[in-house]
Amino acid sequence: MAKEVVTTSILMIAAVVAVTVAITVMMPAVRDLAHTYTSVSGKLNDRIETDAEIIFVRTSEFDGKTIVDLWIKNLGKSLNLDLIRRGDIFIYSENSYWHITNFAVSIENGDGDIYWERGETLRISFEVNETLSGDFTVTYVFYNGVKISDVFSR
Repeated sequence: MAKEVVTTSILMIAAVVAVTVAITVMMPAVRDLAHTYTSVSGKLNDRIETDAEIIFVRTSEFDGKTIVDLWIKNLGKSLNLDLIRRGDIFIYSENSYWHITNFAVSIENGDGDIYWERGETLRISFEVNETLSGDFTVTYVFYNGVKISDVFSR
């Protein structure tokens, strides 16, 4: 009977040690997983709240170049103009492709601050070093990967 008590005691101590080791190993992983989930959900929330629409595209020629103006309406959250400048513009057709990173940004109907707020219209202007002719798609990609597109003819 004493053997059984000693054996049971040793098994209980081994079980407690095993559970303690398992918890010590698993807790950092669970914490990292929770942090990852929070980070991913925050990024997804940022993308969901970013919404806009290109409402007008105008092109004009000047000295062998094409000047393109985009007017974009904010339908989502407020964005700092610095975040708008971090975006990318792509213009492409069946035969041509341009990636524009240097563009001018201004808020047309804003309240004078540096935030592009819901309902305000943004104007983006840039040059293409060629004369455009035909149908083109212009795509603006926000800093967080959300993209909006429109088709125009020149």
